[in-house]
Amino acid sequence: MIRLVAGSIGSLSIGVVAQAVAFVLLARSLGAAQFGELTTISAVTALANAWCGLGPGEALRRIVSRDSGRYAEALGHTLLMILLTGVVLTVLVVASMLFAATVDRGDPTIWLQILLLFVPINVVFPSFLSLVENIFLARGDFRTANFINGGTGVARALAALVACSIVGMNSLEVWAVWWAGIHIAIGLMCVVLIWRFGRPHWCVLRQEIWLGGSLALSSFLIMLRHSVDVLVLSAIASPDFVGVYGAGRRLIGAALVVPGAFDRVIYGRLAVAGRDGPLASLALATKYLPYSVGISAGTSVCLFLIAPYMPFVFGHAFLAASDVVRTLAWTVIPTAVQFLAFDALNAAEHHRISTVVSGVTNAVGAMMVVLLGASYGTAGIYGALYFSDVSRGGGLWVALHLAARRQRHEEAYQVAVEKS
Repeated sequence: MIRLVAGSIGSLSIGVVAQAVAFVLLARSLGAAQFGELTTISAVTALANAWCGLGPGEALRRIVSRDSGRYAEALGHTLLMILLTGVVLTVLVVASMLFAATVDRGDPTIWLQILLLFVPINVVFPSFLSLVENIFLARGDFRTANFINGGTGVARALAALVACSIVGMNSLEVWAVWWAGIHIAIGLMCVVLIWRFGRPHWCVLRQEIWLGGSLALSSFLIMLRHSVDVLVLSAIASPDFVGVYGAGRRLIGAALVVPGAFDRVIYGRLAVAGRDGPLASLALATKYLPYSVGISAGTSVCLFLIAPYMPFVFGHAFLAASDVVRTLAWTVIPTAVQFLAFDALNAAEHHRISTVVSGVTNAVGAMMVVLLGASYGTAGIYGALYFSDVSRGGGLWVALHLAARRQRHEEAYQVAVEKS
């Protein structure tokens, strides 16, 4: 377990470093205003991506981890869901963002070109890459899964390096072309990697639609809570400050892959334990909880220590990003606690419970971000974010304990009936 977690963190850390390099290059080349537009696009498309495929990675890994013979139908179902939902979501997002105020107000065709390149890539490709990564995780091939995850970050960083430092790119329109091109190349490489496992059996698994819909709703509300601060700032602040805030939030988001690396290693074991219900998944999740807290706490300390050096890396225009990182660095701990309880519930196929709990807490958190952000600015946003993370983590663990208690009572009642 230690070896797998270390390897996963190591490979994902490569992706984090590469992602940080890309952030720095893009921030310096695009400037705060255009980087703010990029941050807004990323926030909106992240919300749409939560619905794309209806939880494709989790569904395939859960199904194949339990029965490898169902790989073809699991692959066919998830690919169909990604394609169908991806097309619908792309049309809706482009139409909704078409008339947004941008730096290039005088030429709306430039904004349309940017959206037509960014939106389908940001909506569809993360779901497809998650699917490919989970194919290898379900087979126990962590090395290839780590290569896909870390390699994607490296490829994006190399694209940013060539575009910004060698070609001299300085507009969002040009970067959209580079962004689309590198993702198409990554997608083709992924198809080659999974081709040997066999063709998909094109079908729709009705039960997985409901389970995936519950997971997608929960993911959407999570992303809404994580993106609503950027959307609120986009409405009440200048693009320059949105870019500064976005740089800090992106660093926090990149750091979450460290506790996420631990979760991706243990989820297969949670899925197997989940066949026996939430009682077994609770026992396993409780065993892993101290490790998750320790890993996330170390990550938060590192973020707090490196925060003052952000202006030296991103440029003087991003001076205020240091305060953002130092203030929000400790949100990594409750977020990691959330991950573990959320995965334990889903592994036991209690998607509805996890969706309701996380949905309610994230919806309340998003409302608080809007209200407190509009009233008190960034200070209100910070308070709402901490409240949302802590309440969601606590709610998920309470729900997991209640589900396990219910199973224990049902089993005890069944034993009593059999004895009588």
